[in-house]
Amino acid sequence: GFAHAVGVGNYLSLFWKTVLWSGMVLAALWLIVYVRLVKPWMMTQRPYLVEEVIPQRGDVWTLALRPNGHEGFTFQPGQFAWLTLGIHPIGMREHPFSMSSSADRRDRIEFGIKALGDFTRSIQDIQPGTKAYLDGPYGVFTSDRYWDSAGFVLIAGGVGITPIYSMLLTATQRQDDRPFLLIYSASSWEDITYRETLEKLQSIIDLTIVYVLRHPHEGWEGETGYVDEALLERYIPKHRGSRQYFVCAAPVMMDAVEAALFALEVPVTHVHMEHFNLA
Repeated sequence: GFAHAVGVGNYLSLFWKTVLWSGMVLAALWLIVYVRLVKPWMMTQRPYLVEEVIPQRGDVWTLALRPNGHEGFTFQPGQFAWLTLGIHPIGMREHPFSMSSSADRRDRIEFGIKALGDFTRSIQDIQPGTKAYLDGPYGVFTSDRYWDSAGFVLIAGGVGITPIYSMLLTATQRQDDRPFLLIYSASSWEDITYRETLEKLQSIIDLTIVYVLRHPHEGWEGETGYVDEALLERYIPKHRGSRQYFVCAAPVMMDAVEAALFALEVPVTHVHMEHFNLA
């Protein structure tokens, strides 16, 4: 090990090598201490309480938290945080989820969580008053980075609507007058998460919504199937580089949409991708 290398001296005979390796070892030890002890302790100083758990369409649950004894944290729409729920954060059983609430609301923070794995399926049983801890915010998948953009094309699949929903709520609260195009793929009309609120937002901000249903009901006159090149060409602006494009969906849809956008000559620097968590 490191002590043997120092003692024998063959590898670390030069002083600068000893200093370098000592620094690297100390840095690694400090990182372990920080992650396992310091960061969890810091999180306990800023706890949250579960305010309510709200069922949404598409087997998604809104987990609403409020800061307990502090002002909460500031995040940008589209970012995510690591959530520890009901246990002490030193247990390191945290899960990443995108915030779904407006970034400008400090007194309440919401997450849209789809029941897919063991942890996410238990969200519906969480009781109000349960302690929660957050580590964040993280991520660069945010419309705030492009304050000078003429508008946005938002493409979501299933629960991938969560960070995009945060962008739209934030834009509404800020009275953003730029155009937003939302292309939202879902299994059916009943699986469109946040559908009622999205419909209302269309009358408040410059929002156009294109729903794409894989299993449409009888009488559906909108788009069906998958978000492909032909569909995108019908809706995205002719001047491709005039918008920023945000895509959040399952990996298969992400790959297909990315290829379609590039085939339509959307500048690669204008396309931003975010895979949602399946835990």
